[in-house]
Amino acid sequence: MESSLSHLSSLAEEDNPMYIQPHYKESYRLAIYALLCGGREAYEEFLRAEQISPFLSDEEILFMLENGELPDVEDDFEMKRTMDTGAQSTYFPSESDEEVPDLELGWPEVSLEASDTSISLLFNPPRINTPSIKEVVRKQIQDARQVIAIAMDVFTDVDIFKEIITATLRGVAVYILLDDSHFSSFLAMSLRVGINQQHIERLHLFKLNIRVRTVQGQQYHCQSGMKFHGALEQKFILIDCQTVLYGTYSYTWTCEKINLSMALVITGQLVSSYDEEFRRLFARSTVPALHEDGLRPKHKHILENY
Repeated sequence: MESSLSHLSSLAEEDNPMYIQPHYKESYRLAIYALLCGGREAYEEFLRAEQISPFLSDEEILFMLENGELPDVEDDFEMKRTMDTGAQSTYFPSESDEEVPDLELGWPEVSLEASDTSISLLFNPPRINTPSIKEVVRKQIQDARQVIAIAMDVFTDVDIFKEIITATLRGVAVYILLDDSHFSSFLAMSLRVGINQQHIERLHLFKLNIRVRTVQGQQYHCQSGMKFHGALEQKFILIDCQTVLYGTYSYTWTCEKINLSMALVITGQLVSSYDEEFRRLFARSTVPALHEDGLRPKHKHILENY
């Protein structure tokens, strides 16, 4: 036990007597470089040689190995230019000269500065004499009059999606931001309710006031050119820029029926922070890249039965 505690104590004192270490460590960058270039064995060999304690979980290592990819031709040119300036691997996304997308369906101007913030807490499964999170989400969508803005990692709940379609038919603008890696699940769900791939790409042509876009997390570049990106883990719905439901609840059957989760229902001044956050996420979002057959290559295996 003593040796184990002694080892943990040494982590806090590594390179610096301060307990709180700086966010960035050059040794970590080089270890990840070894992982992506040479695999797990190269990563572990580097840790041993530099006497660094393991800092990645098995799940993180697997994620990097499975999702690390070489840059496109344009990205490769940009990476070489960046390397020529002396830059190294980075946690931060590449700069882009693409135009920021407009909230073209409209966005209400709401002043909440003088409003007191009110927060109530919901649980799933629901506590006695309280509604379920899904029930509250559906009721909020039904009550929406101007705009519904959703940021979600996974969205496959057909009931909630049908409520959204109904809302558009009464003139409510809907913006949906989804995690890029889970877009295929949303696409499959939409097929089951009769909206195909081309509809998702051009929903405004079908008189539906919906914009569906995808968001990636921060992108990590290695000096070798290898890169991977994180995920969107925001989970909230903004109604008329006046009410927010935010928490750990995803729009899926499993979250409704078997997962333990919670959500905050927020009104008042604090809602403006979610308003701003959604617009920030929308600014970095992209239209799902659908090819001529309507599918991205990595989505085909999921939708081949539809």
